[in-house]
Amino acid sequence: MTDIGSVIDVRTTYGNTLVGLGETDERIVVLEADLMKASGSELFLKRFPDRHFQVGIAEQNLVGIASGLAAMGKIPFASTFSNFLSQRACDQVVNSVAFNIFNVKLCGTYAGLTQEKNGGTHIGVEDIAIMRVMPKMVVLAPADCTELAAAMQWAAFYEGPVYLRIPRGPLRTLFGDTYQFKVGKAVIMSEGTDATIVTSDITTWEGVQAREALESRGLHIRHLHMPTIKPIDREEILRAATETGAIVTVENHSRLGGLGSAVTEVVCDSCPTLVSRLGMNDRYGETARLGWLLDRHGISSAHIVKAVEEILGRMGGLR
Repeated sequence: MTDIGSVIDVRTTYGNTLVGLGETDERIVVLEADLMKASGSELFLKRFPDRHFQVGIAEQNLVGIASGLAAMGKIPFASTFSNFLSQRACDQVVNSVAFNIFNVKLCGTYAGLTQEKNGGTHIGVEDIAIMRVMPKMVVLAPADCTELAAAMQWAAFYEGPVYLRIPRGPLRTLFGDTYQFKVGKAVIMSEGTDATIVTSDITTWEGVQAREALESRGLHIRHLHMPTIKPIDREEILRAATETGAIVTVENHSRLGGLGSAVTEVVCDSCPTLVSRLGMNDRYGETARLGWLLDRHGISSAHIVKAVEEILGRMGGLR
């Protein structure tokens, strides 16, 4: 049994899940750009050495080779840091993977601020914006290791390109062993009528803490976790907009083009609603520990509490 709140290693989860998939289907292959110890796919190499391909520090080749393997009927999981996958290899992702609707699973590791001390050049906070604009690309952002494993298992047998955004761990456990991942569906962490918090990947844990703090002040907060950024759960977003009238989005990403943008697109189309978007505010990351970075860039639980209180104040002024 997995205890809620326990800490689990992302690399071990990624590697073990790949091994399990490889044992299930011989079409599963793994590609790395010199980062198999960081991702955890070293476990797959030990189990299936002839199906693990190390291309070196050559992310464009990583995606190009993965596309070729997909064209030959394989199911490639291609992994490197999220900033390199979405930026350096962007042309290959667009023209080799997305345009051809090839069955490639792009795994962007150490996503967003979780790069920590690797520094600003490695902190990729644009990857969701880049990937979600590509036609036919599914974009996933799991919050814990239970959901990561479930998302990988879904992606492996979905026919088409997938971008899987993977934070650096360890991660706090939010979901139990019976959790079932459903693409395009929000996870309702709590119901409420005063305001809605919408989170993804590591910000979901921050959202849980913020919701508890707000509830201790007598507020009833709805909390939606979005493991799928594209396709996004329009139904739950519109239900939240209608029933609570205020939404705060929180993401380990730029405010431009990511989760917050996706949510505002939905409500602007169908149900105009006050939305406050927390995320990187047109800035690059810095070299520091994750906790400091979350607070510095306004996406810690304390900042979520403040944002909810402020948007509720604005709602009061509109009534």
